[in-house]
Amino acid sequence: MLPFNECYSGESIIVKVRIEALENVKNVSVTLFLWGSKSEGSTSWSTSFAVLDLTDFSNGTIRQEAYNITVPSDIDPGLTYGMLFLDWSIYQTASWESQWDKASFRATYVRNRSHENLQESYIQLENELRNTWIIAHIFLAIAIALAISTIYMLRARA
Repeated sequence: MLPFNECYSGESIIVKVRIEALENVKNVSVTLFLWGSKSEGSTSWSTSFAVLDLTDFSNGTIRQEAYNITVPSDIDPGLTYGMLFLDWSIYQTASWESQWDKASFRATYVRNRSHENLQESYIQLENELRNTWIIAHIFLAIAIALAISTIYMLRARA
């Protein structure tokens, strides 16, 4: 199981959104966007949906949701970003005035399974080579020992 902020392409991530009204507001709209790249950065992937769309949002009200989002199987490895866009109206000096804000965040880090598999294969091959090198040196040591003992025996007979 990978940490919450990492995934592989084709897997799902959970994005939790918590919105709290610190004053009485009206015409509240919150939209969640996610972005990532595809085709080695030449195209992009995105998804968006409304998180909140209310006429009245009273002071102290809290909305909390968790969204299960599937990361495309052909997304590039690397960071996938999210952004919340917020619009609302607040009562100021005898009228309702529109306000807006945005907040960006790191949604997930998409890991590169094929690169990780290649690294594992490299390590395995390196270990096999190391073992082969050790065995070759053992055979060489045995051959040298046999040669020395053969020379010694031939001299001893002579």
